Amino acid sequence: MKLAPLLAQYLYIHKRLDLPGLGTFLLDSSTIIEQENTKQTKSPIIEGVTFETNPSIKESPELIQFISTQAGKIKALAAADLDSHLGLAQQFINIGKPFLFEGIGSLSKIKSSEFIFTPGQVLTEKFIDQQT
Repeated sequence: MKLAPLLAQYLYIHKRLDLPGLGTFLLDSSTIIEQENTKQTKSPIIEGVTFETNPSIKESPELIQFISTQAGKIKALAAADLDSHLGLAQQFINIGKPFLFEGIGSLSKIKSSEFIFTPGQVLTEKFIDQQT
């Protein structure tokens, strides 16, 4: 399973997604994300997501566990996949290109340490909820 949709799914469930080196995506608790496939040709824009810049944020053990469980990988591989994905995101952002977090939105850098967030489309893929 690809990592990008897992990040969105984690945000939809936990309403908070901490990404080391970047910051935190927050989903308004009143926002309801439908996990069913729709017959629409285009998914709706996700509303209620904000981004707070905090490059000093640390890796979340809960996120690593979620990725590990959903992808069927050991935690070390899940952590390496996340690190690689975030490294790619930072490379795009540092050269002035927006980076799309599938199912969440895109981040771009507007100043040396400030990001601008643009909401994206809601993921409509079903996923297995294997919370413990």
